[in-house]
Amino acid sequence: MDGTADPERVFTDAQLAKHLAPAETFGKGAKGRVRLGDFNEDPGARTFDWEECGLDDKAEQYDRYMRELVSYRGASAEQTPTKWAKPEDKTDPESGGPEIQVTQSLTSLSTKDAKRYLELQRDIYTYCPEIGAEDGEGNVTTYYEVERLEGVGDAALLKSTEVVHDGVESRSDVPRFYTVEARVGGVIIRVGEGDRKEAIAWAALLARGVGEGLYGAK
Repeated sequence: MDGTADPERVFTDAQLAKHLAPAETFGKGAKGRVRLGDFNEDPGARTFDWEECGLDDKAEQYDRYMRELVSYRGASAEQTPTKWAKPEDKTDPESGGPEIQVTQSLTSLSTKDAKRYLELQRDIYTYCPEIGAEDGEGNVTTYYEVERLEGVGDAALLKSTEVVHDGVESRSDVPRFYTVEARVGGVIIRVGEGDRKEAIAWAALLARGVGEGLYGAK
């Protein structure tokens, strides 16, 4: 939508919610409540413990980038369609774990802010590809990889995440989680799930829906 849409146009959370994919798009029987609200309501939850990032003399600059990243506000609609596997405990329908689980969200910013948001995501995860922490049971290291995606919206990134706990001999034994963040005009599309190809495909589907439904693209 770059060059054709009003760069200052923004949308309400109710407008965004109408352009989330129906839950069963992700699999028969998938269900999930749509949550409406403001993006980055809890910015503290998105900060890094930079001391565990092996900082060098660029640390102050990237700390500033992170503060900028969590400063953005905008209307948002989010849903996590889930289908639960056959329960191991009949009294707990979720005891079998999720058979299908995909997170989708749409966030409305100005086009300028949406562009900058994606730039910051790329720079921060490129600079800090791993972060260490403790979870009460030992050390945990989270590894990130980020790359540009072509053909999804006006611009897009693919981020992969691996969470490695103490005692794991090889990262190859750890499942990856994939998140696509794409931009259509000023709308940020986010899709997260465990399969790379499906995450990209779902993000492309949402991008087309946003372009056609919110911006009137043909």
